[in-house]
This record gives sequence, structure tokens and C-alpha cells, in this order.
Amino acid sequence: MKIKSKFINRVLVLLTGNTVAQLIIFASSPILTRIYRPEDFGVFSVYTSLLTILLSFSSLCLEKAIPLEENNKNTFHLIMISLFMITVCCTINIIFSFFHLSLFQLYGIESTLVNASLLSCGLFFAGIYQVMNYWLVKEEKFKGITHSKLVQSISNVGSQFSLAPINHYTPGIGLVVGDVIGRAVSLAFIWKFYLKQIDFPKFSMRRARFLFYKYKRFAQYSTWSTLLSALSMQMIFLLLMRLYGSEATGYFSMAFKTIGLPITLVGASISQVFYSEVAQRISDEPAKVMKLYKRIIMRIAMFGIPSIAILSFTAPDLFRFVFGEEWLVSGEYVRLMSFMFLAQVNIIPVSQILYLIGKQRTQLLWDLLRLVLTSSGVLLIFMLGGTANTAILTFSICMGTSYYVLALLGYLAIKSIERRRD
Repeated sequence: MKIKSKFINRVLVLLTGNTVAQLIIFASSPILTRIYRPEDFGVFSVYTSLLTILLSFSSLCLEKAIPLEENNKNTFHLIMISLFMITVCCTINIIFSFFHLSLFQLYGIESTLVNASLLSCGLFFAGIYQVMNYWLVKEEKFKGITHSKLVQSISNVGSQFSLAPINHYTPGIGLVVGDVIGRAVSLAFIWKFYLKQIDFPKFSMRRARFLFYKYKRFAQYSTWSTLLSALSMQMIFLLLMRLYGSEATGYFSMAFKTIGLPITLVGASISQVFYSEVAQRISDEPAKVMKLYKRIIMRIAMFGIPSIAILSFTAPDLFRFVFGEEWLVSGEYVRLMSFMFLAQVNIIPVSQILYLIGKQRTQLLWDLLRLVLTSSGVLLIFMLGGTANTAILTFSICMGTSYYVLALLGYLAIKSIERRRD
């Protein structure tokens, strides 16, 4: 009973903070959609897509080992190793831009030193923030996480409003710079919080090599798995941009941001507490982990099914009313993606279970199959002459199905640990 109450209290802390942060963003959206065009949001979606992909492997996923490490010196070294790898990745991206090589070109956007620099800055701030976030989970300082989210939302929105005039020079630049500023401010907040909580031990290369070897499975498997996971979610932006243009991508981006991002953040709030609990109990109390796993899925399904059903019915009119007549298409896209949103609501809170119980290979295989399934589905629709609507519906069905397959794999993995314990 004490464990259950503690878990719920932690989730409520994260949910409250993330909900307020999302409300700030949501409240600003009706104004942003009237001062920025769908094409601007299309360019911004390319930036966020590339940022998400690079963020997935820039630290070699070693930050995921931080909550599993009890030794404070080891924790410090894992943080330092992760920060070094992120810095290297950012530097390489800048160097490539001098030779006119950029990931932006994949989306049909000209490679410039400006967009490469903004992407590297965003990656640097977001990468370090992600590492420090896992440290906060380890230390069970969930209020620090919620406060940083609030700071990021406020600074992000304020910057994007203020920078709207410069958007006339380069499409989407105001949105991109505003996002970079928001990430920088939130990192400054969380880093200051970190400095107050920890003493800096002397860095040891020997210890760093030991830890790198100890958690090499995260680098070998989790890095590729996380990259494939990011590609599965972001490949749709690349495909839409190349196959259907920036306008369709902008409408999709608004739909995905308005509905998908809050779902992901709420799911992540529960997932962070779930990660902390499972890390402590999976070895000795797998039965309790299984009980918690099933309870989370069932309880959220009871709330999620009716909520997504109502959203699917009202989305087009809701988007037209809130964001303006021009954004009706985004509401129609939300309706097409309702199955995927339901699966995300249901499964994201427990989606890291395979990492926690050492099934990185299974996670990697699942991520690979999901990427192949979603990408080939959208490409097939385009080759058959299908519209963007049909492609998005196909993406939703493939993505939603993959989440429920992941839930089944997690269930079977926990069950196998229970049998070994018996």
C-alpha cells in the first residue's frame, strides 16, 4: 500500500507539472498559428525531427544506466561520458556544414551554416538536459523535472512570439530559434539544480573505461534501438515532406504536436516513475512488477478509449475553432491518427520495460520491424497513387499495432523472470 501511494504521488507530481507546461504551449498555439504559416511549421517540424533523431544516439544511451548505478562516483562518470559524446556529435554536425553536407538536405532544405548551427545548439542543450533528467529520476527529484518543463515552456513560447518578425527572412526561423532558447533556459535551470546537489569527484579515465564496458549493452543495442525508435516516429515527416510537400507536413506537424506531444509527455511522466520502481524491484520482486505493469495498462485504457473516441469525433471542428479555418486539415489528420494516439496513451507509460530487464536485443528487433513496417506502408500508398490522408491513416495503423506488440513482448519478458524466480 505504501509503494502504491508513493508511486501515485510521484506520478501526480510529474503529471501536474507537465500538464501545466503543455497548457502554456496549447494556449499559445492559436496565436502562433495566426502569425506563422503552415510552411513555417513544416520547416520547424524538419528541425525537431532531425533533433529527435540525433538525440537518440548522441550519448550512446549511457544515460539510461544512471538510475541503475548506486555509486555516486560512477554516476558522475556516466554523466561526463554522456556529455562528451554529445559534444562530439554537435561538433561533427558543424564541421559537415562547412562542406555543405547536412541532414536538412534529406528533406529538400538547403544546407547552411545557420541551420546546422541551430541544430547543433538545440542538440547540445537537449542532449545534456536528457542526461540530467535521468539523474533526477535516479535521485527521485521529480519536482526538479516538472519545474524545468515549466521553465522550458514559458521561455520557448515567449521567444517564438518575440522572434516572429525575423521569420520573414527565412521560413520557420523564428520557431526554431525560439525552441533553441527554450531548451537553453531549461538546461540552465536544471544544471544549477544539479550543482547544488552534488560534489564533483576527480575524473578517472580508468573508471570511465570500466563503466563503458560494464554498460556496453546500452551502447551496442540500446543506441541502435533508440535510433530506430526515433526514426520510426520521425520518418513520417521526411516522407511527407518529400512525397507530399511542406504544406501537408505542416498540417501533420500541428496535429502531431497538439495531440501527440501531450500524450507522449503524460506517458513519459508515468514512465519515469515506472522506470525508477522497476529498476529497484525487477530482480527481487518480479511479481510486483508484473502487477504494476498490468495495472497501468488497464487503468489507462479505461480512461484512454473514451477520451480518444471523443477527440476523434470532434477534432476537425475543434482545430478550426481554436487555430483558424486554415487548420481544419490538421483536425482531420488527428482523426486519421486516433488509433495510434490510443496505443500511445496506453503503452508509452510502460514502453521501457525491455530496457530494464536486459532485453535490449528484443527491443532492437522490435524497433527495426516497426521502422520497416511504417515506412514501407507509407511508401506503398504513395506508389499506388494514394493521398496524404491515406498515407497518414496507414502510418497510424502500423504504428498503433506495433505498440500493442511491444506490450505483449514486455508481458512475456516479465513472465519469464517470474518463472525463473519460482
